[in-house]
Amino acid sequence: MHQKKNAYALILILSMVAIPMLGLTNLSESMPQSLAVLTITAKTDQGTYLQRQKVTVSGNVTVGGSAASDFVVAVEVNRPYGHYSFRTIQVGNPTGPWLVNISSIYLQDTSSNPIDTIKAGSQMYVGMNVYNTQSTAITIFATTTVYDANMVALLTNHWTSSMDPLQTVGSKYLMQIPSWATSGQAVIMGCVYNDEPASGGIAYCPETAYYYYLSRTQTGLLGITQPSQPPPQSTPGAYTDPIRLPTNPSPGTYSVHVLGQSGPSTISSATTSFTVQSTTGIPPQASFAYWPSNPSINHPVSFDASSSTPEGYNDIITRYEWDFGDGTPHYITTGNPADPTASHAFTQAIRYIVTLNVTNNEGLWCTTSKPITIGLGYGPTANFTYSPTYVIINQTETFDASNSTPGDYSTLTNYIWNFSDGTGIFNVTTNQTIHSFTQPGNYTVSLTVQDSASRTASTSAIVQVINATNGIYDVNHDGKIDGKDIALAGLAFGSVPASPNWNPNADVNHDGKIDGKDIALISLHFGELVH
Repeated sequence: MHQKKNAYALILILSMVAIPMLGLTNLSESMPQSLAVLTITAKTDQGTYLQRQKVTVSGNVTVGGSAASDFVVAVEVNRPYGHYSFRTIQVGNPTGPWLVNISSIYLQDTSSNPIDTIKAGSQMYVGMNVYNTQSTAITIFATTTVYDANMVALLTNHWTSSMDPLQTVGSKYLMQIPSWATSGQAVIMGCVYNDEPASGGIAYCPETAYYYYLSRTQTGLLGITQPSQPPPQSTPGAYTDPIRLPTNPSPGTYSVHVLGQSGPSTISSATTSFTVQSTTGIPPQASFAYWPSNPSINHPVSFDASSSTPEGYNDIITRYEWDFGDGTPHYITTGNPADPTASHAFTQAIRYIVTLNVTNNEGLWCTTSKPITIGLGYGPTANFTYSPTYVIINQTETFDASNSTPGDYSTLTNYIWNFSDGTGIFNVTTNQTIHSFTQPGNYTVSLTVQDSASRTASTSAIVQVINATNGIYDVNHDGKIDGKDIALAGLAFGSVPASPNWNPNADVNHDGKIDGKDIALISLHFGELVH
């Protein structure tokens, strides 16, 4: 009897154990994702890298053994001496709850003026504002990682702050853009956590991307249109974070900390690492740009080799040598680091080959060459006037070409006159000349101007020369000699060429002054018509 009772008891115990075990294999499937166990992994596509190489951090995220569909992954990459980059990668459509909003990311120049374009090699302020959407106080760990156009992390900044309910806090810092940074559309990634991800901090909001333009020539507010935020990654249960190493990465072991979350309490973390090899003994890379893009003769051309890279860790370029290909002496700058800029004007409208040689502090060097085609640019313009405008035979005429203009970056050097009256061609270096016509008729007067770049321009005008001996007494050139002419001479009475009231037409005897003799001569011809 006792044996039967013991047997029944054993069966009852086994049944109590077996019933839950029957459903164990489906337990995770029946549990809500927010209650199931989340697991994350982390790896890199290779173990060792050199400068400029792309490092891809990736991994899988599962919830209860199945691929997660909506989650975020905080990725923190640290170099041997500090932080390298932060990301908060979204996969699917994670809904939070998010405790904060990144209300703005902005750039300023060193005078705190807003900008959206920064010249490589210069400084700028990077700022971010965060808004606490909660009715309770929180503490945040905020980061901004500045990338160049090739997704190389240039600098990461982080700061912590306590936030009162519904409060906005912000921070900005000054950073130097490396001269080797790749130009083009670049991005800043802003992230907010409750602590550093390496210490278990979870994301308080999705990351925010702010786009800016990295230029080789200018800094300013140029009206860059902000593209849409990058879309979430879409592969269930997987994430990737591609980063690119700079031209001179610090060698050593880089640690990677990832933390996945599908809710405030459903989190998992993982770590991995990779090694960056020493770049000692690697030569620099020579690179340069020039502007304007269509230069002309005698026009200074600006050359900028700041895109050249030293390549080795802690290496610098100590020497730039320019050969402009036109036979002029090489232009060399040295320093620690050396000045990467130069300016040069070319004197012929031909194609040149410009060669740059850069040398680093290890004595290693590299050269590169580019063709540059020099054009004529815009040329001069020719214009002239003549006085008096009423022209009679044997009258001295002044021809004035001062309204002519030289071409770009040049001066006018020659004025070539042809009066078409058989007197020949006159080549003068001043913008005024005099001439007298000895016969009546219509003459085509031509002017050709030449500038210091040997460019020319021409113009012409028909000058009508009248056969009239008494025309010189018609001061106002209205075809008759009357009281108006005497009045004009009276207004200029006593004047000489330097006087403010000087009227050369009233100096009818051409003695360089207007006096009673001129008025007497005009009066003698009073009432005559000019033929």
